[in-house]
Amino acid sequence: MKDFFAHARFKVPAAGARNALSSLWRGLFAAAGRYVPLSGAESSCEPGDAVAFHGDIPVKAGAHHHQRRLLFVEPRPLVEEVNELVFTPNGASWVDGRLYERYSACRPGLRMLAGPVKPARELAEAYILQAEHSETFGDWFSEYLAPLARIDNIRAPVLLPKDLGTRAYVKRDAARFDIEFQFAEEPVLVHKAFVARQRRVIRYWREEDVHSLRRLLKASPPTPRPGSVLYLSRHGEVSEIAERSYPSEAIEDLVKARGGRVLRTAKAALEDYLTAAHDAETILYDHGSAAYNMVYWNPRRAIEFVSDDWWVNAFLFFADSIGVKDYTIICSDRGDVNDVLKRVECALDRPLGG
Repeated sequence: MKDFFAHARFKVPAAGARNALSSLWRGLFAAAGRYVPLSGAESSCEPGDAVAFHGDIPVKAGAHHHQRRLLFVEPRPLVEEVNELVFTPNGASWVDGRLYERYSACRPGLRMLAGPVKPARELAEAYILQAEHSETFGDWFSEYLAPLARIDNIRAPVLLPKDLGTRAYVKRDAARFDIEFQFAEEPVLVHKAFVARQRRVIRYWREEDVHSLRRLLKASPPTPRPGSVLYLSRHGEVSEIAERSYPSEAIEDLVKARGGRVLRTAKAALEDYLTAAHDAETILYDHGSAAYNMVYWNPRRAIEFVSDDWWVNAFLFFADSIGVKDYTIICSDRGDVNDVLKRVECALDRPLGG
């Protein structure tokens, strides 16, 4: 029963219900003058280029073998300066007694809207990162590191929500960069805040985003060994947000039989991803944020295993932005294991770029 409630088929509709309730609270606080949401013009998007893929079409992907990149109609500034901003432990940003979505490090819910805001300490200056989510490594990578990477000269501490300070990957990255990170243990009054805005519609990566991230991460991906195959397996992984099932062990056996390498993400360290770069001409991965480690590689082909219970197109656009033009999606909950393996073999046997 516990596993059922942790699975994506339960978590996704439950998250939808929570979001609907949060929307109600946001509406009530906005009507009371306590909350300032993003304006319609600021959130408006338009379709950009189409990114094609082979294989299965996930239920949420529409009817065609491509996805269109979304772009903001009104470009957002890289950094916005705000005076006398109070930043709370859960990532809310308050100015003149109102919570501003455009300055906050998470999309507001009731706890952010109704939480304490009286500052317990002050900072003369700090950077704050506008974001919507903070639950997973993928959120950290996409919504925090990506906008931070676009800033050339970070001249003040970066102030983050309290909970992020407990994450191993945040601690690891904080130690890697020449940047001072502070975590808001209590509300902080920032006399001059530099808010790094989300300039990209979050899942829709662009080439310039990856270029900036590689510069921040000091990533210089080598050319992979011709014919090499690498599988990022979620076997043994416990999701930070929603469980889903993949035939990982069967895929591991297939990859090994073809001379490929298997990397189990549940136990993989950064060094494992770095040393895997030479074995990554073709990469296979179960849908999950470990796929963002391809920022350290130069793959030519990618095969993503997804579930119709849990899929977003972020990794398709990320792979496209690092130069992958041969992309296959396999819905692993369609058919039995043997059927899935046949589709994997077909994708591996197709000539690169075909």
